[in-house]
Amino acid sequence: MLKRFNFAADSIPQSRGRSRVVVALALLATVGSVGVPAEASTQKHSDWRSYVMAPSSSEVSPVGVESRGDVTHAKSLVTGKNKGKATTLTTVAGGAPASVLLDFGKDIAGTPHIDVTALEGSPTLSLATSEARRYIRTPASTTVSAAAATGATQVSVTSTANLEVGNTVTFGTGAAAQTRTITAFDASARTLSFKPALTVDVPAQAATASSPGAPSSDESRGLAGVGGIDTLQPNGTGRISASYHPGFRFVLLTLTSPGSISLSAAGVDFQGVRATPADYKGWFLSSDDQLNKMWYSGAYTLQLNLKPAGLNGLADKRIYDGAKRDRSIWTGDLLVQGPTAISTLGDEGASYVKSSIDVLLATQRADGAIPGSPDFRKGSNPAGSPLFYSNNYSGYGARAAMDYYRYTGDRDYITKILPALRAELAYNDRSLTANHLVASNDRDYWQASQTGEVTKYSIDYYILLKDMAWLERQAGSPALADEHDAKAESIKQAVNATLWNPQLGAYGQSSDHLDVLVEDANALALQYGFVPAERRDSVLNALKTLWTPHGAIMGPGLVDPTGHTIEPFGNGMETAGRFTVNDTSGALDLMRRTWGQMVDKNDPLYTGAFWEFKNNDGGVNRATASLAHGWAASPTVQLTEQVLGVTPVNPGYASWNIKPHTGDLKWARGSVPTKYGDIAVNWQSKANNSKLTLHASTPRNTSGTIAVPVTGKSTVKINGRTVYTRGGCTAYKGTVADGYAQFTVPGGTYDITVSRG
Repeated sequence: MLKRFNFAADSIPQSRGRSRVVVALALLATVGSVGVPAEASTQKHSDWRSYVMAPSSSEVSPVGVESRGDVTHAKSLVTGKNKGKATTLTTVAGGAPASVLLDFGKDIAGTPHIDVTALEGSPTLSLATSEARRYIRTPASTTVSAAAATGATQVSVTSTANLEVGNTVTFGTGAAAQTRTITAFDASARTLSFKPALTVDVPAQAATASSPGAPSSDESRGLAGVGGIDTLQPNGTGRISASYHPGFRFVLLTLTSPGSISLSAAGVDFQGVRATPADYKGWFLSSDDQLNKMWYSGAYTLQLNLKPAGLNGLADKRIYDGAKRDRSIWTGDLLVQGPTAISTLGDEGASYVKSSIDVLLATQRADGAIPGSPDFRKGSNPAGSPLFYSNNYSGYGARAAMDYYRYTGDRDYITKILPALRAELAYNDRSLTANHLVASNDRDYWQASQTGEVTKYSIDYYILLKDMAWLERQAGSPALADEHDAKAESIKQAVNATLWNPQLGAYGQSSDHLDVLVEDANALALQYGFVPAERRDSVLNALKTLWTPHGAIMGPGLVDPTGHTIEPFGNGMETAGRFTVNDTSGALDLMRRTWGQMVDKNDPLYTGAFWEFKNNDGGVNRATASLAHGWAASPTVQLTEQVLGVTPVNPGYASWNIKPHTGDLKWARGSVPTKYGDIAVNWQSKANNSKLTLHASTPRNTSGTIAVPVTGKSTVKINGRTVYTRGGCTAYKGTVADGYAQFTVPGGTYDITVSRG
């Protein structure tokens, strides 16, 4: 269980404030021999709770509305607008269907509903949802099947899909284009009527396009098993509900048949994890408003990906890749989602991670392979079916399980599944060549197979071996750990000897494509210590050539089969790599480029959550693009672990490391839940980094290291005692490396000052 002992006043829920303070003071009294309590910072900070994004109520109302056709008092559907006036939609035969577009301001999930106060005729409504406004309608795209002469008001077309009365239609292109208004169409006869009449002949096969198009859904029902357009046929007054829809910001209601309907309200019954401030067990705040928004957007993205027990006919909890698509557990995504869930929601988040791993391991093959997704394609079965997507994703599954243990310290569970993880490691070992590199024709996360001995796959297997070595020392066989470490070291040596390209100043994609620069492999090489110190600047500079204003591309000429070029999953690898080698300014720059757009409420794709991918222009290239996708939530984890600076070392934070990367920030503070109690950190950095102050409160029965940035002229004091001066450490087993002085300390409360010369 992740216990909570909060030391910072901002982290104490108001409803339990007094009891929590008593606990905190009692704990501080017990650690007086190893740390001295500090006065709370006098600097005024905004409340972290104001950034929490979940709706305040399970009943969610729209914040904006637009209308087309004959609609009166549309704004009454927005809370507080036109109070007492019903919204009335009227559609006449041959006329444009009346519709209202409801905007909920951000992604939500649940069951839309309307409250009907009056009916005329037998009205039929369609209800479509979308994460992005641009995909709530699909324009028609067809051709004229037979030539039409000047004066015609009807043409034959090859398809009537996505036509809607009242929309405009354009025949032909360029100077010959003629734009008209659709008055009718016949799907059986494939005819399209319009006004006014043609003024120029239209030849057969002339391109025909409409605007803005007919209502459409951006959901992929075959993958997700839920969603799609609902047809509502009210037969009286009262509430009528649609089906469950996951991950949407917009709802389009269209009166598709002649008649009239009056509504007193429209809203959504939120179904999912609606985490209020009281549900957050960890939090983060800094002097940078944009970074703060990222942290909470990542947390909210994760929450939208959580499937509570019982939802969609499934008894267990699951962490899905995206709110609307694929709504499947994916091992690669869990590498980001798992730490995000636990560091933000504590025990509740951990329960989702554990349950998802159980689903994964239940479908493990006899040869040890773990599926990339254990529950893919739910169109015909809510439980889906396993997809053995790639060798790399199989390894990701084992790593996700080890991360669960690293963050929770759940030894009983990891001991139970250790044989399964060993079997998976043996499966992955089959791809190792005699050259100590990996060749597997894997698709990996950007879905393009790579040939030869592949740099990223080799580094990924190195990571898996190192994680297994760590696990074996914690809960298994030290002898096996030594074997894994030795094999990992041979991979590192082979990558540096074979896959480094001096002309690129970086690692090439593979032995077959050594001249291709890739983001992911070079980012991981930085993060996991492959890059010798003398090569770091070269790799950092090479990676920067891949940057655009909207993030880093995968590599020159590299495109996902669906057409996108910027992967937040891969960009998260790069920011992690840059933090690791202390390129904090570069890490924050790329973070702001990639995710800054996503937290901008003025961006047309804003959902309050993080997106699956982007194109070079910052957009997405298809309606089913997931705009609440968990693998993009790395800023939440990295702001906690790299900027605030708190990372687990031994299971459950039995030992920990605190190493803040301050960059251009003036201050940061936050709290991390652990098995032993909260770790609370609060640091402030003065102009030009002339002085750094850090307050850390850590639980009893733990130990760890605290590292602070220094120069040869700095002076470091811990609780008033000088522990670093003139370039050397004088206490707490202090060491100096890469511009940081690091001290080993028992659990307790520490005030540290760094005065820089």
